[in-house]
Order: sequence, then structure tokens, then C-alpha cells
Amino acid sequence: MKFEDLLLEVGGFGRFQIITLLLMAIFRVTPAFLYLLGNFVAVVPPHRCALQDLFGNLTEERLILINIPRELDGTFSSCKMYREAQWHILKNSTWGPPNASAMQICQNGWDYDHSQFSSTIATEWDLVCEQKWLNKASSTFFFIGVMVGSILIGYLSDRYGRRMMLLVTCVFTLLFGMASAASVNYPMFAVFRALSGLSVAGFSMITTALGLEWVNKKHRTFSGSWMTIYWSIGLMLLSLVAYLIRDWRWLLVAITCPYILGIISIW
Repeated sequence: MKFEDLLLEVGGFGRFQIITLLLMAIFRVTPAFLYLLGNFVAVVPPHRCALQDLFGNLTEERLILINIPRELDGTFSSCKMYREAQWHILKNSTWGPPNASAMQICQNGWDYDHSQFSSTIATEWDLVCEQKWLNKASSTFFFIGVMVGSILIGYLSDRYGRRMMLLVTCVFTLLFGMASAASVNYPMFAVFRALSGLSVAGFSMITTALGLEWVNKKHRTFSGSWMTIYWSIGLMLLSLVAYLIRDWRWLLVAITCPYILGIISIW
């Protein structure tokens, strides 16, 4: 007798299937957090070169005016500063195209606008200007992990069982997420983001398979749609959590903690 026939014998869509689909909320809402996390933790706020406080009698506006060149659109440069203070600008408020030979890259780091986000990986490790590619690469590392995990975890779940691998990936997603939040430098963060991608990819695949395999053919469309709704809810919740928590480390902790509930429910 086939498994499909056994499902029909017990009703195909009963209390067990309903409870399973309800529990899937934990496993379908939380992966959405990690997939779109980069939109919040890797935000690059407005910034400019940090200036040494050598001109105590100047306002911040005037200090910026004589030390930071303007772009062609009139905004202050985010990545360059004058080699020497341009005092003549205070006498003549008009400006023209900046002289490239008079400019240099930022020498003392950057000052960031923290009005929207108190901290991101860009502000934490100065992933701007020449280093901005590293900021963008953080999502690439994550999805490389997703690609590997989609192949590896799918195979392992067929070999060792869905429940076992669901528990394993849930535990590792929790550990890797917390390790990402505790990262002391960018390489550490990139490695654990890639590992998070690996574990959460398998996590998503296994829950999708379980949600479809444990119901009869008649209810599989409903089951698949229901799990998609969970994913959409996860995307909306991420926006709310990111609005309330503006520090990237605590945001990572907040979206990783729900995996504890997942571990308990599997156990």
C-alpha cells in the first residue's frame, strides 16, 4: 500500500495535518527574516569624512564647508576631503568644480547620520567608498550558502529523515544567527552569514516538503498557499521588528530567537 493510500484511509486532512500546518508558522515565518535581513543590517546612511577638531572657533557647518568638497550636484562628498582647509571658501560662498589635486580620500574615518539606524554593518566596519563592495557582498555570501544548502540539506533529509534534519538545521540556524550578531569583524560576519544561508535553505525546503507530503492531493494546493501566507507574514513582521530595533546586532538576535520555539516544537 502506498503512503498516499494510507493518508486516504485516515482521512487525508484531519487534526494531525491541521496541527502540522499551524506549527509550520514557526518554520515558515522565521526564514523570511534571514532572507531579507540585508535590507536593514547593511543600510548605508548618509556619511562624510570625519574631521579632526582643530578649528574650535568654527561651527560644524563652516567646518564642513572648508574641509569637504562638493559634488557636481552641490551635495557634499561622502568619500573625499580637502588636503588642506580651504579658508577662501568662507569669503566666497560660490563654488565651482572641485580641484582633484586638492582632494584626498577620507583620512580619519567617517561620520554617519544615525537618525534612521543607530548601527549597521556599514557604520560598524566603515564599509563605504572603496569598501562598499564588501557591504553588498554580505548578501552574496548568504545566498551562496543558500545555494549549497539547497543541494546538501535536501539530500541529507532524504537520507536521514525530515524530522532529524529539520531539528539539526533549526539548531544550526539559531547558533549561526547568534554568532553573526556577535561578530567582531567583517570576515567573521560574512562566514556566519554564509553558514546561516546554508542551514536556513534546508530549513525552508524541509518544511515545504512536510507541508505537502502529510496532506492528500486534494488539500496540497491549500497547504502550499497557506505556507506562502506564512512567508508573507514573515516579510511584514521583519519590517515591523526592524522599525522597532535600529541596531543591527540586536535586530539579528531578535529575529533569531524564535528558532528556540522551533526546536522545542520539533523535540
